[in-house]
Amino acid sequence: MGMEGQSREHHIVALSGGKDSTAMSLRLQEVEPRDYLYVCTPTGDELPDMVEHWKRLERVLGANIIQLRAKHDLNGWIEFWNALPNGRMRWCTRVLKIEPFQAFVKRKSLDGTVTVYVGLRGDEPKRRGSVYSVDVKQRFPMREWGWNVGDVWKYLSKKNIRIPKRTDCARCFFQRLGEWWETWNNHPAIYASAEKQEADTGFTFRRKDRDSQPTGLKELREKFESGYIPKILPHPQDDPGLQQQELFDEETRCRVCEL
Repeated sequence: MGMEGQSREHHIVALSGGKDSTAMSLRLQEVEPRDYLYVCTPTGDELPDMVEHWKRLERVLGANIIQLRAKHDLNGWIEFWNALPNGRMRWCTRVLKIEPFQAFVKRKSLDGTVTVYVGLRGDEPKRRGSVYSVDVKQRFPMREWGWNVGDVWKYLSKKNIRIPKRTDCARCFFQRLGEWWETWNNHPAIYASAEKQEADTGFTFRRKDRDSQPTGLKELREKFESGYIPKILPHPQDDPGLQQQELFDEETRCRVCEL
């Protein structure tokens, strides 16, 4: 039968660059080698370590990572809507990540079958895959392998792969107080732009009941400048005790970014 009579098979790996999707992608290449389409959905607000991590992964995988981008990046949407995303209006996840990925899958389904590989582990049974408007097969390889979070960290150590401490947006409203301090200390220009966005929109990234510290980034900066340093969590790969804990669950973190 000629190629015109055959349906193409698209194998799409959701590769955000977090620990789970990174481990899944590398292990899939070992145990089920095939031509995968590695796909990520940048928001345009990633820290430099994350951008470099994607480049390193391309070298290790020997393949390009397809970057799906929305009409605007995060800061463009903030300006367009004059609004900040928050825990009650997580439009950033929907507009910048979910919708571009689903549109890509839909396009691929027009000329063949589609299998999407998602990095959900066996120790997070409450989490589910996406719902698509077209016929798509979803696989969760780490659940098939029986992997938990400890297996992920062990595998990454074996492969000598270091995950950036932050894989989410630089100004993510879910981040902890210590992470805001690190952004202010290590990336002052990013912090300053987020502070300006609060002033321009009249909203804040942080919610009032998050902790006992100032909600607004301007007031929080002034507290940092006075010498206040909140608790700074180490990188999990530097602290074996943290590797057995899920620091970021669905209630406190954007798991789309952490996968």
